[in-house]
Amino acid sequence: MKNLVRLLLCLSLSVFAVARAISPAKSLSATAKTGAQKKETGKKADAKTLLHDAKKASAAMIKNARADKALDPKKPKNKPFWKSAHLVAKNLKTAETGLAAKSNDFFKGIADAREAEEQLKVDWQLTDSKNKKVIENGKKLGHALAILRTDFSKEAERKKKGGDLTEKEKAQFEKIKAQQKDLLAKIKKLEGEAKKDKALEKGLKELQKQANHILKEPATVDAYIATLYLLDVQVGLIRGYEYYVDKDWRADYLVLVDYTKTYDTWYSEWETSVSYDWAEVNTSVDIYEGEEVDVSESVSEEEINSEDSYAENESFDMSQAEEDEVAAEEDTDAEVESDDTADDDSMEDASDDEGEDMSDDDSGGDDAGDDGGDDGGDDGGD
Repeated sequence: MKNLVRLLLCLSLSVFAVARAISPAKSLSATAKTGAQKKETGKKADAKTLLHDAKKASAAMIKNARADKALDPKKPKNKPFWKSAHLVAKNLKTAETGLAAKSNDFFKGIADAREAEEQLKVDWQLTDSKNKKVIENGKKLGHALAILRTDFSKEAERKKKGGDLTEKEKAQFEKIKAQQKDLLAKIKKLEGEAKKDKALEKGLKELQKQANHILKEPATVDAYIATLYLLDVQVGLIRGYEYYVDKDWRADYLVLVDYTKTYDTWYSEWETSVSYDWAEVNTSVDIYEGEEVDVSESVSEEEINSEDSYAENESFDMSQAEEDEVAAEEDTDAEVESDDTADDDSMEDASDDEGEDMSDDDSGGDDAGDDGGDDGGDDGGD
């Protein structure tokens, strides 16, 4: 996971020309690239089409995973991946129902699916699988969700309006920054315990970078919207790494998981207070190279429904003993520890690094050693 944060830094919206993303595991952005740097594929899609593309990619991913004995959902090390796949399918269904009804369930479903898909990318590494079809379709799922999130959301509509932040938005932005300070304080307490777990240690450092980056963002609409997108990634990252934590200090890590619940509550309040022009969902947007969403294999509507139903309804719950087993096995797993976009088993896109130089001049977000949050102390729970 060592490249997880590079593109998050691209979300410095002083140069955020088009809010898009290639990698689910970084920010929503390999699209912090300017229009001149991006190549069009000639394809366009509206919200309904992209949502169907996401469901198809999810179904194809699940179909190929089910056919792979090495990805047996009964094996403990595979269960975190399947639990994340379950959340993706569940939230895509919510989004689909919301789009048909033109309700806020559409936005909540997409945002939650983005978080779950980021979680899936982290937990995929625990499987040690190099199934190319699963990886390919996982990437396309991420592309479709990223475009939906950054082109068909209330955040996207607010960004188009431009102007200055309202007083309410300024207050919300400051609240987010205060939460990030608190998050940094929590991470600092966990660092010592994580040093024996290299993969998890890197995850915590990436969370630190994200939090420090947000703290240094200016009070502009672009930075505010970029931060809202970045929180999707942050939440998924925290939840995904939960399965890497050894039993002796799992209770300490759950403090971070509780933090994500406060974000979910805050987002729901924000999302229900903002209006949306539903005509926007019928607008077709360009699909750029590196953001392709078309599934190469044939997947029928019947298969989409069948695979989604499997992911939604099958139980992938883990016992305490299974969680302990997975965490202990991960400690000695060199592949998990050395994860990189170049790895055969990674769902990251190698092209993600294309945008890493697009961050603003303030590179302070790279300083993983910044404390930034020593003065934050409450648990930030429910």
